[in-house]
Amino acid sequence: MNRGVGRAAAMGAVVDLDGIALMPVLLLTGAPLIASAQPMMVGIYMALVPMLLGYLLFGYGLTRVTPSAATTLTLAEPAIAALLAVVLVGERLPAIGWAGLAGICASLLVLSLAPATHACAAEPSRSRELPIRQEA
Repeated sequence: MNRGVGRAAAMGAVVDLDGIALMPVLLLTGAPLIASAQPMMVGIYMALVPMLLGYLLFGYGLTRVTPSAATTLTLAEPAIAALLAVVLVGERLPAIGWAGLAGICASLLVLSLAPATHACAAEPSRSRELPIRQEA
C-alpha cells in the first residue's frame, strides 16, 4: 500500500490468491457444494455477501488505525468467531476453548491498557516508507 497500490486492489489480490490456492481443496472435498444449483448459490452468496463485504470493511478499517492496533484487532478475530458460533449457531465450546477465549480477552485487555512506548504509536496510521536496498 505504501507503493501506490490501493487498499481495494491489495485486498483483492490477497483474497484472489487465497481462492486460487483453495481450488484443489474444493475439487477434492467440495462435491456436495458444486453438485447442484442450490448449494452452489449458497456458496456464491457466502463468497459475495459476508466475505466480500467483510474484507472491504476490514481493508477500509486498516487504513484508519495504527499497524499495532490492526494487528491486535486481527488477533481477536478467532475469539469473536467462536463467540458468534456459540451465540448464533448454538455451537458448544469445550472448557479448553473457553480458557483460550479468556486468555485472548486478558491479553487484549493488557495490550489496551499498556502505555504507548513510542511517540508514533499514538498517532494515526501514517505509513513510513522503509528504505529499499538496491541490488548491484
